[in-house]
Amino acid sequence: MKPRDYDVAIIGSGVAGIAAANKIADSHLRVLLLDENLHPGGQILRSLPGSMETRKAQRFDPLKKTGHALIDHLKGQRITLMNRAKVLGIYDGRELLVEEVEKRVFTVRPRAILFATGARERFLPFKGWTLPGVFSTGAVQILIKGSGVLPAREILIGGSGLFLFTVACELLENRGRVLAVLDQGSMVRKVPSLRLFLYHIPKFTEGARYLGRLMLSRVPLRHGTTILEARGERSLQEVVTARLNRDGHVLEGSERVYKTPALAIGYGFVPNIELPQLAGCALTYEGNLGGWIVKVTEALETTVENIFAAGEVTGIGGARKSLIEGYISAISIVQKLGKGVEKSCLSRLKEERRKHLCFGWYFNALCKLPNHVLASAPEETVVCRCEDVTLGDIKKAISEGHDTPGAIKKALRVGMGNCQGRTCAPVLYDILSVYTRRPARGIPPLSVRTPVKPVSISTLVDRVSPGCRLAEPS
Repeated sequence: MKPRDYDVAIIGSGVAGIAAANKIADSHLRVLLLDENLHPGGQILRSLPGSMETRKAQRFDPLKKTGHALIDHLKGQRITLMNRAKVLGIYDGRELLVEEVEKRVFTVRPRAILFATGARERFLPFKGWTLPGVFSTGAVQILIKGSGVLPAREILIGGSGLFLFTVACELLENRGRVLAVLDQGSMVRKVPSLRLFLYHIPKFTEGARYLGRLMLSRVPLRHGTTILEARGERSLQEVVTARLNRDGHVLEGSERVYKTPALAIGYGFVPNIELPQLAGCALTYEGNLGGWIVKVTEALETTVENIFAAGEVTGIGGARKSLIEGYISAISIVQKLGKGVEKSCLSRLKEERRKHLCFGWYFNALCKLPNHVLASAPEETVVCRCEDVTLGDIKKAISEGHDTPGAIKKALRVGMGNCQGRTCAPVLYDILSVYTRRPARGIPPLSVRTPVKPVSISTLVDRVSPGCRLAEPS
């Protein structure tokens, strides 16, 4: 099949992407499924092929069982799956610039596009967080599930939110030792409302199972505890922590030092909005859903016709929400392209989606930190790792009138390194909100341009398919 011969292109083969791909292919539409990873399924379904973990997941987790069944079903459908494929840009509404790693760069113009680009972790910089041995919780999970590797035999986990407990249990299951789980939030905040609990009993049961496993393994759970500093000569050797009072301020004299070769940190998630933003899709700010998200209708269509979005990119809400949105977006796309489709289940799916959005508000609220946490960080704290820009540099730039993300980027090169702002941009937005005293929704996200991911010059020069357009249209 030629690169242009597709009805629908789906960017991202996580839960939302594979659910949508299968549903769309059932209507005899030609689907191109693109993903940067080696295997489909996203982070939640990531595992070594044929591993015991995969079989255990299917036995104990209905969602993972459904997810693996969807992956198996991809093979028998009219679906072209391209792994290790990066979408570098989008032109004229729906023309995608794609790099198939180590093979070629080409363009494809489908009749409809579904962005299922997922999310990435949010960070809270502290002194020493750039030391070797300091990992994100997601990176630890990738090492374990994707490569069967522990970052260290002994590890400390810190940050905020429920994901900390998930990673801690995965470390224990793989014979790692967890020194402690340090959560900046209080235990009281984790108690859900009765209505939310009744809507999501399976999720809270799973959470109780994680907590039970940690308690049986005698892992200390420290709520209201923050990380002040990571120390070490060439790599991490110790971590300094402190207790917090009810207002989230450090209690003097409560400092404690943990000797550890590895620290995993995580402070929630933010949606990957760059490609929809480049396509011209309107964004909206929803602090309770992870920050800047793609604005969609109930049918999950964006403000650009025939472009849809599903999964964490429309709001952080978990894998079940992503699965449901995958189905909703698929039905909407099939309808839009003029194919007959069974619509009886659509209202039920939309109602389920609303319930999972409520869980998303709860989940993200647990990751939210008071403004003074950033304000109290030392000025020498590195914010942009790629360009070595500190909090002090940013504060000085703000005082000189550079009070927007774009202005800070021009003044200090924040977000112009290899990660292109994926690590530092959400932190920058929070810093600007604190020091300019503007609400978070008043801080616009950084602008984006092609290529949205790093690509080598040699790839563009040597492996470009005939007729491929590389420059922005004039």
